[in-house]
Amino acid sequence: MTALGETVSVAGVIVAAGIIFVALFWVALAFHVVRDARRRSTSKSFQLLATLLGFVPPFFGAVIYLMVRPPQTLDEERALALEERAFLDPAGDEPPRPCPNCGRDIDTDFIVCPYCCTQFARRCGSCSRNLRLGWSVCPYCAEEIGVHALSRSTRAAGR
Repeated sequence: MTALGETVSVAGVIVAAGIIFVALFWVALAFHVVRDARRRSTSKSFQLLATLLGFVPPFFGAVIYLMVRPPQTLDEERALALEERAFLDPAGDEPPRPCPNCGRDIDTDFIVCPYCCTQFARRCGSCSRNLRLGWSVCPYCAEEIGVHALSRSTRAAGR
């Protein structure tokens, strides 16, 4: 009779272990559903629905959640938005600005408005970079700009 009693107790342990495993798997799946809902939506009502679905036995709620959840996480949506913004403006250029004289759109690196010939800047004779009209020294190469620099360069050319 002891062999039959040992068989029953071993079967009972196996059944108990199976029940514990299924219960732990169910709790882990519910926890995953709740965490995933928080990563995919900021809506408190959606997160509450996901929490309720996570604990619906036996595992049907998780399957339903997989069908109704948003397709992308919030981080993926932010990354896609950044990629889209970079794709639309790959060089990172500034948008065109209006000419202060005629109001037409011109690029930010224009020196003269092509429509009304208003001068916005000038080029440095040394490094050929754009300079604003009021500057007396080139901030890129430290070349003096203006009448003094012009007279010094003509004197140097005459030598």
